[in-house]
Amino acid sequence: MSDPSEDIMRATFLALCERGYADVTMRDIAEQADRSKASLHYHYESKHGLMLAFLDHLFERFTDRVGSFDPAADDPDEFLRAFVDDVLHPPDDGDDSVRQFRTAVLEIKAQAPYDEAFRERLARFDDHITENVSAAVAAGIEAGVYRESVDPEAVAQFVLTLADGAQSRHVVAGDDPDAAMAAFEAHVDSHLLAGPEGRP
Repeated sequence: MSDPSEDIMRATFLALCERGYADVTMRDIAEQADRSKASLHYHYESKHGLMLAFLDHLFERFTDRVGSFDPAADDPDEFLRAFVDDVLHPPDDGDDSVRQFRTAVLEIKAQAPYDEAFRERLARFDDHITENVSAAVAAGIEAGVYRESVDPEAVAQFVLTLADGAQSRHVVAGDDPDAAMAAFEAHVDSHLLAGPEGRP
């Protein structure tokens, strides 16, 4: 038997892709989950509560997918490039679901300035990115891979800005995240790398 919460999270994803955050209702999600609305309310009192649970679910999946920097096992430069690539490229089901879902997430983000609970949950994504980019860059500096003048926090902020911009451009104009990844690779090569003589 499938996990009820997993079924509801999947149904929430599908309903958001189809309806968007503003228009999606508990009934829409219940229908996607093949449940009654009353059954859905048994687990979550309101749409707001369900969306908070969904953001928690997304964060767990996000951290599982992109991973965390391990200074004892990871090459800093290889990890940084792979990590940012994973941040910029969410799983694709082969249709337009990624763009539709990113549209719904942008709608959720638009609520954050007015909703502390949304703000707190969305901040967890930024914090995970910031911590891991900063740690990888700091390790790269220590290993001589990156220049000593590089500021790990500044690189992390650059990645956050790049990721937000790539998401918005994907939603608004259909731009491929590959362009953002190419820009990041160029930034690393021209501004971070210490050069062949600096590599171990």
